[in-house]
Parts: sequence; C-alpha cells; structure tokens
Amino acid sequence: MPYITKQHILLTLFAASLPFNTFSAPTEPLDHFISMSLEDLVSLETTIATTSKRTTTQAPAVVTLITEDDIKATGATNLADILQTVPGIHIRYHHFINRPLVHFRGAKANQTLLMINGNTMRDLVWNLGLFWKGVPASTIERIEIIRGPGSALFGADAAAGVVNVITKTAGRIQRSEAGIRTGSFNTTSAWMQHGDHFKGFEIAVTAEVSSTDGHSPYILADGQTLTDSSLSLAPDNADYGWKNTDLRFSAAIEHWRLQADYTQRSDVEIGLTGFGVLDPVTMGEDSRFNLDLFYNNDNYSEHWSLATELRYQHLDYTSGAGFQERPPGYTDTSGTYPDGLINQNSAAERHLAFNLNGVYHGINNHAIRVGAGHKIQDLYSVEHLVNFGVDADGNDIPAGSTLVDISDSEHAFAPEKQRNITHFFIEDVWQLTPFWELTAGARYDDYSDFGDTVNPRLALVWQTTDKLTSKLIYGRAFRAPNYNELFAVTSRSLPNSELEPERSETLDIAFSYSASNSLLFNINLFYFDQTDLIDRDSDRQYQNIGDHTIRGIELETRWQANETLAFVFNFTARNQDDSSFRFNPEAEEEAYLRFDWGFRKNWNLNFQTNWIGERERTLIDTREPLDDFSVTDTTIRYASSDDWEFAASIRNLFDEDAREYTGRSIPDDLPLPERNAYIEARYKF
Repeated sequence: MPYITKQHILLTLFAASLPFNTFSAPTEPLDHFISMSLEDLVSLETTIATTSKRTTTQAPAVVTLITEDDIKATGATNLADILQTVPGIHIRYHHFINRPLVHFRGAKANQTLLMINGNTMRDLVWNLGLFWKGVPASTIERIEIIRGPGSALFGADAAAGVVNVITKTAGRIQRSEAGIRTGSFNTTSAWMQHGDHFKGFEIAVTAEVSSTDGHSPYILADGQTLTDSSLSLAPDNADYGWKNTDLRFSAAIEHWRLQADYTQRSDVEIGLTGFGVLDPVTMGEDSRFNLDLFYNNDNYSEHWSLATELRYQHLDYTSGAGFQERPPGYTDTSGTYPDGLINQNSAAERHLAFNLNGVYHGINNHAIRVGAGHKIQDLYSVEHLVNFGVDADGNDIPAGSTLVDISDSEHAFAPEKQRNITHFFIEDVWQLTPFWELTAGARYDDYSDFGDTVNPRLALVWQTTDKLTSKLIYGRAFRAPNYNELFAVTSRSLPNSELEPERSETLDIAFSYSASNSLLFNINLFYFDQTDLIDRDSDRQYQNIGDHTIRGIELETRWQANETLAFVFNFTARNQDDSSFRFNPEAEEEAYLRFDWGFRKNWNLNFQTNWIGERERTLIDTREPLDDFSVTDTTIRYASSDDWEFAASIRNLFDEDAREYTGRSIPDDLPLPERNAYIEARYKF
C-alpha cells in the first residue's frame, strides 16, 4: 500500500517552487495562445456545482475548469488527452476497441458521469456506447469537472466524478476557423467553426472529420494462445483504426437556444475481443443524434429565475458482420467452428427528457432551487445473432452452424425494453455570513425497473482568510443497474431483476491557498465508501454483494513564474482496501507536470509528463505487478499573424514502453502508443 512519504512531500514542494499552466498574462508574445493570468483563471466562474455561478474556489464541490486555450496549448486532440491532466483522473484504454474509459479516484469507469452540454452519454447497455472514442478537441469550448459525488445534482452514475463538456455554440464563436492536421498512424483531421448573426438569431456551426489507422500494438500472446496456440493469430498487431464525423449546429435568440449534434464513428476496428482474442475482421459503426431546446431566463419574475430543457437523443450501433470472438477452426466440447465463434449484434435507443427548474431569491441570503424532470429511455431495437452457445429457446447451437437469431429472447445481450425515470430535487445555498456559505440539497429519483433512491449533499465553504478557502463536503450517490445486469442471460452471467442500485458516500476536505496572484496551492482529502456493489455470485447471477472503500489525497500547485513562463503540477495518492472489489487496473499513485514557455514573440512551447504508478495484480493473477511509466509530450505553436497559426506535437517523446493493465488473457498487457507526432495549421477569418 502506498503512503505519503517524505519523498512525495519533497517532490510536491519542489514542483511548487517551479514555474504553471499555459495561462500567462496576456502579453503580446503569447496572446495567440494564452488569454488570462493565473489571477484571472481562478476567477473564472462555473455552474456545474451549484444554482448560480461560482469560481472553482468558491464552488461547493471539488471543481476543475479547463478552457479552450488550455486544451490547445497542450496539443490535445481529443477529450481523453485533456482529462489525463486533472488530479485524480486516469484515462484507461481498454483492449476492446481501445476505448478510453474515464476513472476517478481509483473507482471503475461506470462510477463516472460523462455529459456533453449537460446531456449524459450513458446508454442502457454499454455505459458510454459500444464504440466510444471520446470527443474531438476542436469542438470543445471548456470542460467542467467535479471530483466527487454528483447524484444530488445529476442523478445516476455520478458517484466518483462528473465531467461536463461544453461545446462551442451560438454566441461563443468570435471568429470563423478552418484547420487541418496530419500525423502518425496515417491520421488526418479537418475541422471548421463559424459563428454569425441571422435575422436576430445568433448561430454557430462546428464540424470535424477524421480518420486513423490507430497505433496497432503488437500482441505477443492473446486469449487464444492460452487455450490453443496453434489457432491463435498472435503474435500480431491489434488493429484500432476508425473514422469519425462530428457535426454541431446551434441557434439562439433572447432566452431560447436550439442545439443539434450528430456524431458517427465508422470502420471501427476492435483489435481484441472481450475475451482478449485478436480480431482482425470486425468493422463496427455507431451514430448519435441529439436535438435540444433550452429556455433560460434569470429574471423570469421579481424573485424567480426559470430554466427548462427538452432533449431528444437517438443512438445506434452495429458490429457489422459480427465480432470474431474465437478464430476459425476453434474447437470446444461441442466440436469445431470453421468460421470461429461469431457474435453479431446491433441495437438502437431513443431518449426523451424534459426538465424544469427555478431559483427563488426572495429570502435574504438564500438561493433556493427546485426542479423536476422525466426521462424516457427506450431500447427499441436489439438484433443478436450467434453461431455458438444456445438458441432463442435455450437449446445448444451445434458447432459449425450458421448464424442463429436469438433476438427477442432472454439470451440476447439485452431486451427491447423501456425505462422511465422521474426526479425531483431541492437545494438551498445559504450565505450564513460574508465568510461562510452552506449548500444543502437532495434529489429523489424513481426508476420504473428497479425502484427509487434519495441522494443528499451538504457543503460548507469558509473563506478562512483573504488567501485561504476551506471546504467540508458530503455527498451520497448511486449507479443504476444496466440492462445486462437486470435482464440478459449469457454464458458467463445470469440477470437479476431485483437488483438495487450501487450506492456510495463521499467526504471531502479541501483547501485552496493563493499565496500570491501567481502562486496557488490546492489540497484535497477524500473518503469514498461504496456499498451494494454489483457482481456475480457463485451461481453466476448478479447480486448486490460488494463493499469497497478508497481514501486519498490530491495535491495541486500552479505557479506563473513570469509573463512568459508558467507551470502546473499535481500528485494523487490513494489507498484502497483489500476487498475483492478493489480495482487493480488503477494505480495508487499518479502525478502530472507541465510547463509552458513563450520563448519568442508569437511562439509557445509546452512540455507535459504523466506518471502512472505501479499496479498490483489480483490475488488469482500470478504475474508480476505492472511497472509504472512516464509519458512525456511536447507541443510547439506559432502564430504568424492574427489569421494563421501552426503547431507540431510529439507524443510519448521518449518512446516509453507504457502498458495498460489487462486481464490474464493478454499476458503482456496492452502496449500504449509508441512515439508519434502530428503537424497542424489553422486559419481564422
């Protein structure tokens, strides 16, 4: 178990004595990349944690805000690259499709709520969708993050943390832009953004198209090697190529805003199946369409502000000809499968949600928010065909059979079924004194398929001195069982329609100290207790049978050394209990270091290093612990004028042999991308 040692403390103090973040003062050499000083940065306001705008230090939660300038300076091209810079967050790439999963504080990724413009990306079966690949950085205006519980505000899945991605919308795009990027792995991207006025409306359009062959890690042995190496395709490369289209439109007038988004991922190569077997043939595809209408009036009446949302979302995905779970010639007790084990599935969902909330300011020193909403989630189409296992009636499928349709049966990966969710909430922000503020609230959620849950929160914020802010935060959260756990019969699991939600309680103690206008320290201690965790029992049926506790500390320091040099450093240490629900792929220590230097007029140089500590194996895994690694990236950016901007970036500069934790089916774990690079050009008009 790691502890905060003398070396850790010295490392933190050393980093604090170094120069932060790309937010230097707006001087001429850096004004193309850096729009604010550290003093301005900490005064930025966010709405993710409360009823009204608060700075990150005043917010009744542990909040991080990432801006567009910050994203650009680090060379990040995707949401996954960006989140890796936040204390307490680890982006773990899963071997299946190389999906970037967002982990907070050592918990599983299903304890994270990821939203885009306040709209959850969670589906009913696969959490973030079967072929989730992140969000293009070119579409993002800012990212608001809560480290800790958010169910009292947002409902399900916000147990360990919340990410809300705010995209560029009407009224926010100041200049039109077009850009192109090309780099390693045969990667190309092109994007544009445009904002304008039309007959009283503010309008905005963003678009990005991209394609890549992926980094194709070399797999020495896979899941098939362990059972019959003569049939295994290993050693060989796992292919992770894919194409992406991202289109967004918004229009706003007075208190109204309309947003329409369409994303599609096509020709998605999965690389390795869920069994850890090389699959060179599957090409998946998914798409997501959102149509949202908002009304927001901060002065609806003398004492009330009012906000409403009407949201529609449609998503679908298909595995094409099917996942090749085992290679051709695979043999088991049923016989030989000339085509291998083929698992073909597709599904489509539509979601409709209406939310209404208002804030009452008629009582001195109080801001009382009340609200309600209803959401319909309809998994209306499920198609599932296999050539192994059992058919729709539960009879064995003979080896060598053609594909058999098991849709509309309990043996399909999910049922066609509708979930209805109704919620109510109330919250009061009470300014006790000029230096003390108490936030208290609770949310009630009622689910049509498993019941109801109440999740409260309390936050006390104390402006201890003019430089120090202290917070004491408590919150309860939950994760709703998904359709696999509730309804689907598979060869490895049995459902349980009586499941309760997973629950958690979190206590945070946080301090933010501004030593000066150029030096900031943040310290956060947390206790995260999870109960009723869902797992399979000895009969393979899902049950609420687990408890798990994680304690930790998150340290962050930012120093703007001068007008052209700035640094950021953070360090996280966690101590998980030794229960069987400990999530071993998460290291107990992580660190991040970054500096930005405006070394000449219109030039900016960025270096950043992510360090992930050693990861222990499970009790039944005899492999050695997975080594720690450090990945360093560097980006140089040049603005030749107010219109043209150029950049070059090298990722994994020192070609570190970094590996992501996998199960025993992939003995040597999953290699992360080797040294790679890109160049890009942007033109503003």
